[in-house]
Amino acid sequence: MDDFVVALGGKTGNFQGQFDYVLTHSYGHILQLKEPQEMVGDDKKTRYSSWRSLKYFPWDEKDFSWAKKIVPGRMKTLKEIRDAAKDCDGIIIATDDDPSGEGDLLGWEIVNAIHWKKVVYRIRFEDQSPKSIIAAMRQMTDVTNQMEQGEYLEALARQRFDLLSMQLSRIAMIYAKKAGYRPKTMRIGRLKSAIVGLIFDRNTEIENYVKKPYFEVKFKDQNGNIFSRKFDPDKDKFRFAEIKGAKDDLANFASSSIVIDEKKLKKQTPPPLVDLGQIGILVGAKGYKDKEIIKTYQDMYQAQIVSYPRTEDTQVTLEQFNELLPLVDQIANVIGVDSKLLIRRKPRLKFITKQAAHGANRPGLKVPKSLEQLEKRFGKIGVEIYQVVAKSYLAMLAEDYVYEAQKAHLAKYPDFKSSIQLPKEMNYKLIFDDRDLSDEEEIEAHEFKDPAAPFVYEGANPKPGKPTKKFILNFLKKHNIGTGATRLQTLAEISSGKGSLASLYRGGYILNYEGQVQAILSKGSMIASPKITKRLFDGMDRVKRKELDYQLIPQSMQTIVRHDMPIFETNSTILDQNATLQKLASKHQTKTVSKKVASKDKVTGKFNGEEISFNQTWGGHKFTQQEVADLLEGKTITINYRSKRGAQKSVSGKLAKQSYKGRSFYGFKPEF
Repeated sequence: MDDFVVALGGKTGNFQGQFDYVLTHSYGHILQLKEPQEMVGDDKKTRYSSWRSLKYFPWDEKDFSWAKKIVPGRMKTLKEIRDAAKDCDGIIIATDDDPSGEGDLLGWEIVNAIHWKKVVYRIRFEDQSPKSIIAAMRQMTDVTNQMEQGEYLEALARQRFDLLSMQLSRIAMIYAKKAGYRPKTMRIGRLKSAIVGLIFDRNTEIENYVKKPYFEVKFKDQNGNIFSRKFDPDKDKFRFAEIKGAKDDLANFASSSIVIDEKKLKKQTPPPLVDLGQIGILVGAKGYKDKEIIKTYQDMYQAQIVSYPRTEDTQVTLEQFNELLPLVDQIANVIGVDSKLLIRRKPRLKFITKQAAHGANRPGLKVPKSLEQLEKRFGKIGVEIYQVVAKSYLAMLAEDYVYEAQKAHLAKYPDFKSSIQLPKEMNYKLIFDDRDLSDEEEIEAHEFKDPAAPFVYEGANPKPGKPTKKFILNFLKKHNIGTGATRLQTLAEISSGKGSLASLYRGGYILNYEGQVQAILSKGSMIASPKITKRLFDGMDRVKRKELDYQLIPQSMQTIVRHDMPIFETNSTILDQNATLQKLASKHQTKTVSKKVASKDKVTGKFNGEEISFNQTWGGHKFTQQEVADLLEGKTITINYRSKRGAQKSVSGKLAKQSYKGRSFYGFKPEF
């Protein structure tokens, strides 16, 4: 409220001769939906309070009154607002204009709670500067009919959908307990489940990865550029499973000169302005947690150091561009960017839009005097945030990155080709290098240099990368699921605090016990599908545009529950088969089903003239009679086994005398 006091000249007064006003404030949610069993008649309370019986699902949203209750400790605030409005003719909702409509919902919850019957207005401001606030006051709109306000209906649809999704957590908990597992909580929801599923799928791919090496002849020139042939697995024979084949093929080649086929100068424009998720990636790489980043950015926004954090805009308006233009040299000086690079000071079409609620993330109109001053107020994390936001914005004022694209082939062997990109003018990349946001590694290239010599190259099927913050947020951004702020906020929620589902480990996310149970149960479900999640977000956008009845969003939960219940049930039967979950269950002592430990049968026979015995099982594989005979004859056999993480793999090995803690024994010795 302090910003409004400054902008309008006091807590009470007259706005430009049009009307008298009185300012009052709220914070966060003053009201919240009642519990499901509190919103239905007495005859249905059992159904909506049950956590034990599956017969009560799916819920019928028409049974709910959708009544709300005051959040504990907030009655005083509500009374202050009611008293302030008592002698007024109208209420102006001046909450944040966030993309989800949350600000509109917060305002209308209060208006409805005090039983207001007069006119209601809404103002939307870009930031909390006096200029923006006064401009918003001049353009306030009458929204007295709340059921005609798209932003409010969008938020209402989301709120009701999220409450109804509670039943999926109950259903999952029931199936988990039936299977003998007792997670403390389940947090199944539209975006949370999609992220948990991404983490689970990527870690499963890593666990099941089996390296399959291959060998082929390639060429390398004097500057390390690689020349290779395009490989078609259906017809080409030059790629070998064993190194011997490639070595034999190597004898068919000799050094060759290089023929340049093409040289073209190309340009790359600066990247789009960063969203809060991308800020989270870059600042998080410095060791800061998501919740720290979100809170500090919000504090900096309120101080007008940076723009509105929860924007979904990717461009700025011409007015916003012109407003910040006189400050760019000052901003550049603070963060150590050479102002001589900022030569594109006229608006570029890529970054400009005719209309934006807040505009893309950018520096605010209050420029800090120095990074030291910024650090004193917001800490080192504030410095990191400001540098990312400022560099991203200033990069659009620099010239395009210029590089030369070259293509070449070998004179003696035209099928061997190579292409490189040689930097010529770094320009915007001297300010903001967007490669740090990409999952792809960029190889430094040099000019082609004769001659190119053949060598045996060893490759392999690529190993899946860890589910890093960059991977998760880039996936969601690529598929247009949520806003940058929503993505980062949700990732922070599932990976911190009590009831967390995941945690960071060596740069990648791993699921904890509750997260692993939830991921397995919801595998293949609608609620965990990124496609369905995107469809829900799209549907809510349509509600905001008044193209879709808001009630259809919560109604869709019945379809989701009917689809997902049998999937949860089927998946509950394979919980015991997940090795990672078994380790977590053992560690947390939360599995109640006892597990039989299979004794290892011994086999005997003559090996190298000596009567010996050894275990008939190894890695979960029980040797057949033929395999036992081959082992006793000293032969190498290949078997399929289960790794410690539960992945199915194959390995070759033979019988050998081994030792463990000073004790000698005979057993299968794998050749890893």
